[in-house]
Amino acid sequence: MPSGQELLEETTTACREIADGLGPDKGASQAWKDSVVEIVEKFDKVSGTFFFKTMPSVPVTRGTAREAEALLELRNSQDWDAFGQALPRLIESAQDVIENSGMKGVTLT
Repeated sequence: MPSGQELLEETTTACREIADGLGPDKGASQAWKDSVVEIVEKFDKVSGTFFFKTMPSVPVTRGTAREAEALLELRNSQDWDAFGQALPRLIESAQDVIENSGMKGVTLT
């Protein structure tokens, strides 16, 4: 089973691929590209933190990895209608990962 850190790295790689294939010149919205680039930047900031070495990071990070892979498939097929509907799910999932990485309210024993 991959660690939370490995899943985060896979997700970041998928998001970079998504962003590389977006933009007005490719038939997609620049705002979409900006959102995905922002996710990558935030993931880079939290990468390597203690949270991703713990088991609680795996489920939340795995969910985001799935969302990123699904979005990458939509980008590859250039299904922009479905892409526009799926992007908010990736954003929400990424926000969960970022918030959880702060480990607020967690007590280590």
